[in-house]
Amino acid sequence: MAKILINGLLLREQHSGVQYSIENLIEGLLQEPVKNHDLALLVSPFYKPPFNEDNRLTIKRLDMTYDSRIHRVLFEHLLLGRYLKKQGVDIYHAPGYILPYFLRAKAVVTVHDLIALDFPELCQYETAAYFRLTLPASIKRADKIIAVSQTVKRDILNRFPTIAADKIRVIYPGVHGRFHPVTDAAQRADVRKTYGLPSAYFLFVGNLEPKKNLEMIVEAFKRLKTDKQIDHKLVIVGKLGWKYKGVLRAIQYSGLKDEIMLLGYVDEKHLPSIYSMASVFVFPSLYEGFGIPVVEAMRCGCPVIVSDRGALPEIAGAAAKQVDPLDAEDIAEAMYQLTSNEFLRQDMIERGLQWSQKFTWQQAAQQTLTVYNDLT
Repeated sequence: MAKILINGLLLREQHSGVQYSIENLIEGLLQEPVKNHDLALLVSPFYKPPFNEDNRLTIKRLDMTYDSRIHRVLFEHLLLGRYLKKQGVDIYHAPGYILPYFLRAKAVVTVHDLIALDFPELCQYETAAYFRLTLPASIKRADKIIAVSQTVKRDILNRFPTIAADKIRVIYPGVHGRFHPVTDAAQRADVRKTYGLPSAYFLFVGNLEPKKNLEMIVEAFKRLKTDKQIDHKLVIVGKLGWKYKGVLRAIQYSGLKDEIMLLGYVDEKHLPSIYSMASVFVFPSLYEGFGIPVVEAMRCGCPVIVSDRGALPEIAGAAAKQVDPLDAEDIAEAMYQLTSNEFLRQDMIERGLQWSQKFTWQQAAQQTLTVYNDLT
């Protein structure tokens, strides 16, 4: 029986993107009959998982005093290889891009994007520098690579032409079962009251950082308010990332401070209601390797706007309005169409509900197990 260890040291109480994918992949694996594998998840002592270990999964907690990125990185590169050897691990899965330097086990690495290499200006300097040092080696040393979209696979092959295409398996992330149209009036009213949500609003969900293009969303919203006199407000959900002050300045100088709500990090159990009550979900990101909020919004029956960059056209398909993320007028026009044209709005809602069904964590878990099987 092959011993497989999945690195969950990135997991925290509040998470997004990569962390969300790791946690939900584990939940998906717990629903599958795991044969010929002894699965384990490595976590820090500060993380409280929403699932329990059973005969399919062992949770291993590191004895760590410090909970910081630098301590995690040092452990992964200097000590993790020795830990894996001591544990007798046959297959090591790094679901967050990077493999440790001293690794003798067979390795699977999940690559969510190559933003740090292809668009370093959209990353924190230290993140881009770290990934430039470690990501190319991880991709080359991995026995199998999981790419979260065809776009990411193509990016890998373009940047690393010596990598064999059959070494890369595209496995789409899924959408958690909690995401569905919320129609219960009492539940919606409770969430609306909790966050002070307006009766009509445009919605963005994601960290406040440059690649999310929030300043352009604010500009598009301003144009709508000026040219169309719409009643909607703009609701922004997500943690403050890096260079977020540009977003705050854009809001301040827009003259619409009272029309734009910053909710910060929102409890995941409330997100389905927030999506369901939104008029339009606006996500004109400058680059995404996947874009989980897009399919979450679709699954909740909210019409979606995405940019025509990165993997978003692939992930949204014909179930969303695509816009030029650098053109505020284009974004504003799409926002207006999806609020003023009821036929178009309902068409996008139905397309999104149907399209988003293809993204499930059950399928992602099954395909991930297939990758493990290929190495045993």
